[in-house]
Amino acid sequence: MTVAAPGQRLVDRVPADPHDPDALYAAFSGWAADQGLALYPHQEEALLALVSGEHVIVSTPTGSGKSLIAAAAHFVAFAAGRRSVYTAPLKALVS
Repeated sequence: MTVAAPGQRLVDRVPADPHDPDALYAAFSGWAADQGLALYPHQEEALLALVSGEHVIVSTPTGSGKSLIAAAAHFVAFAAGRRSVYTAPLKALVS
């Protein structure tokens, strides 16, 4: 696995035009690739929807990458200067 060099944090990848869906997609998917993560098809689909301003609901099995989709949602909101909230059933995850 390749880990990005210091200074290559996700927040450092916000594009110059944070409302450009293509730039947002490239920034997040490039960051993921630099982390050694290949996006699954459902993650790519969710990312495309998120950068296009759509709401997303994901229902996939445990370990399928929903947290990465949540990170993408936070990134898109952060880039636009908005707030985001993520909730997870932690009790279910740790039992």
